[in-house]
Amino acid sequence: MNKKKVTITIIALSFLAFAWIGYITLNPDQENPGMIRFLSLADIQTVNQTERIRLGGLVSPGTILVSEQNLLECKFHLEQGEHTVPVQFIGTRPDLFKDEAEVIVEGIFVDGLFKADQLQTKCASRYEGDLRDESSYKSEAI
Repeated sequence: MNKKKVTITIIALSFLAFAWIGYITLNPDQENPGMIRFLSLADIQTVNQTERIRLGGLVSPGTILVSEQNLLECKFHLEQGEHTVPVQFIGTRPDLFKDEAEVIVEGIFVDGLFKADQLQTKCASRYEGDLRDESSYKSEAI
């Protein structure tokens, strides 16, 4: 190939790449496997069973049950106001996972049960105060 054909090919591929990025950016309503919706518990009935979603809320007190056969499997109820959804999670639970912890779960909602494959707890507020208070920084001038 000569230099002119290589240059035209590179320009054409660059144009196609930028056009695709622009299309995806400007059309977020399209089904995009990279985008995961964050829903409230009130809206959970609107999703189809194959769509991955994220939910956030508090762990209902007294609902955490760890399986005796598989210690990585647990079930609990996620609450948000007056709405509650049962959650099943299999995996390593964060240290801050407990009753009334603020959590975010990601997975699918099937037959009234949210099957989560990711579980995150929000950072406890006791850590935030120290980071915002500049007087707690123990730095010395060098």
